[in-house]
Amino acid sequence: MTRFKYMVLCLVTPFILILDQISKAFIVKYLPLGGKFTIWPFFDIVHVRNRGAAFGILSGWNSHYRDILFYIFALLAFIFLVHYLISIKEKHRWQMFPVAMILGGALGNVSDRVFRGSVVDFLSFHWYDLAWPSFNVADSAISVGVVGLMIAMMRESKTQKGV
Repeated sequence: MTRFKYMVLCLVTPFILILDQISKAFIVKYLPLGGKFTIWPFFDIVHVRNRGAAFGILSGWNSHYRDILFYIFALLAFIFLVHYLISIKEKHRWQMFPVAMILGGALGNVSDRVFRGSVVDFLSFHWYDLAWPSFNVADSAISVGVVGLMIAMMRESKTQKGV
């Protein structure tokens, strides 16, 4: 792995992780569980806990297997990211940014599961009765990273085909 790859990985991943954990610590300290602070008519800061996966998937499954499943999924995602990271060629080195964002976000949410027992979510967008599930900095980094990685893969595919 080139020096650039290490530099991106060592700067972006901890930045995302630290920003995520500081924001969650602030919410836990200053907003009671279930609390809400309205910023705009369509955006609130809330304090909710997610014991499930993205969008609360499997949160109702009351079994210790749920947590084991999440840890296994996180481990598989980590293995995939490391494998992908190693395979990034020098000419595509900017792809390190989305990989580092995904890794930082995944570490942020896994840290919550390990140290808090659930993931702290606090960003809540809604429009009248339509509400997007609450999320956090880690979720945002993962989402932006995945979209960035998909764009990078599509661009690389077009380049290989000569389009």
